[in-house]
Amino acid sequence: MSIAMEDSAFPTLTEEELRLIRPLGTVEDLADGQTAFRAGDADVDLFVIESGLLDVRNPTDGNRVVVTHVPGTFTGDIDLITRRPVIVTVVARGPTRVLRVPGNCLRELLNRVPRFSEKFMVAFTLRRELLSRSGVLGLKVIGPGRCKDTNVVREFLYKNFVPFTWFDPEKEEGKALLVAFGSPRKSPVIECGNGQVLLNPSLHELAKAAGIWRACPDRDVDFAIIGAGPAGIAAAVYAASEGLSTIVLDRLGPGGQAGGSSRIENFIGFPAGLSGTELATRGSLQMLRFGAAMAAPVSVQRIEPATTPGAAHTLHLDCGATIRAPVVLIATGVRWRKLEAEGADRFEGGGVHYVCTTVEAHLYDAGDVAVVGGGNSAGQAAVFLAGCSPRRRVHVLVRRDFGSGMSEYLSSRIRATPNIVVHENTEITAVRGQRHVEMLDLKNNLSGEVTTMPCGGVFVFIGAEPAAAWLPDSIARDKLGYLLTGTEVVRTGAWPRTDRDPCPLETCLPGVLAAGDIRSGSTKRVGFAVGDGSLAVTCAHRLRGMIS
Repeated sequence: MSIAMEDSAFPTLTEEELRLIRPLGTVEDLADGQTAFRAGDADVDLFVIESGLLDVRNPTDGNRVVVTHVPGTFTGDIDLITRRPVIVTVVARGPTRVLRVPGNCLRELLNRVPRFSEKFMVAFTLRRELLSRSGVLGLKVIGPGRCKDTNVVREFLYKNFVPFTWFDPEKEEGKALLVAFGSPRKSPVIECGNGQVLLNPSLHELAKAAGIWRACPDRDVDFAIIGAGPAGIAAAVYAASEGLSTIVLDRLGPGGQAGGSSRIENFIGFPAGLSGTELATRGSLQMLRFGAAMAAPVSVQRIEPATTPGAAHTLHLDCGATIRAPVVLIATGVRWRKLEAEGADRFEGGGVHYVCTTVEAHLYDAGDVAVVGGGNSAGQAAVFLAGCSPRRRVHVLVRRDFGSGMSEYLSSRIRATPNIVVHENTEITAVRGQRHVEMLDLKNNLSGEVTTMPCGGVFVFIGAEPAAAWLPDSIARDKLGYLLTGTEVVRTGAWPRTDRDPCPLETCLPGVLAAGDIRSGSTKRVGFAVGDGSLAVTCAHRLRGMIS
């Protein structure tokens, strides 16, 4: 770890900053060995050390001391913002005096004093990153790497930035853990750190055990957002920061389609690029800091439209709760089309993947993989996979000529990467193997020749379809199924009102907006989705003004 990174992760508060914090907290004295908070506690407080020392211990790794806080520093990482159960235990070393600030005061502090926001948010994010690199951490997941159920659990935890350590049952550590848990026949096995062991749980069961899920009561809000991709998160940040009571609902967790991207390099402000998970994490912390609420995993089963102009729409959730809001934003994005090849369904999630993050990439360190598709998502995946392990070859399979649907910087990089092989005018006709993917049948679309190629994993990015099947047929769509908004709703005759025109993002259902990839005519880029999200808040203010 560099000195600059350590200074940013564990900064010392100035006397002026301490003076501003002191009125919010109370002074407490901790005896040697006394616990400030333990792993598994939720809604913990912020502790600022005035004298003495606080050891941060990782209970998953034998209570190893990760770092020691000294006078002038403070405890906590991103769990202070999310209010989830913490993953470390903090214990006094020697007599220690601390300033204890209630955790529910932290958001007010960060929003009121900008310099605190920068110092604390950077420190919290870097601490989680450093802790994740430090070894065994958080939940223990034991299951075969190329097992669909195991990868569903791993991807869900990763997407929701829940720390976990994966153990392969074919290796010694994984075998020993399974024996310790009574050699259960089901997999994956999840050990939650508090003695609770789950066997191939549902996502709701897993979310509850991991502390992600909290009761989602019936509530009324100003602005309800369905979908936590870039458009939904951006809308939540702007709406909450401008005082609208806001809730975000997602069936999996933050990130959307972008969350499955290994590296996004054309998003303004990040010249070195960032992963989809990093973007989702930062955006989520931002919206939570401003007071937006997040509920996941939860699905909206149906929208009950308002019965009179200006009244609230009702969202019926699969958890039984209802959310009422006068303005609703649909930002559910798109879903990748499935690979139509013999055997592809059999290996989905256990050899055939529709995302590309470190969770999937580490499964194939020693073997060749294939990336299917000619767009930016496919290009980002190919470059990422090639960089993860120079020993592997990455085969890019494109149905037509390579480069026509990809940004120039990506196609040039792919051509210059020695362990990437591009196959033009090629598609997969069959995925073969016994327990794992072992071989692909490839067809050349020009000659019709079919060849076989050894391959351990397939990453598929072959176009997308709008995630709109759950919406009522009464919401107007274009010929591809994307939602019509604004002037397009008027042009097609679907707009029902005569007293006003729709907002730019308003669907034919007054008060229901659409943003990001699901909207007809949108450019399928992260930056465009973020812009749509911010425009949605402008529409929300305008609509609320009409209602009031």
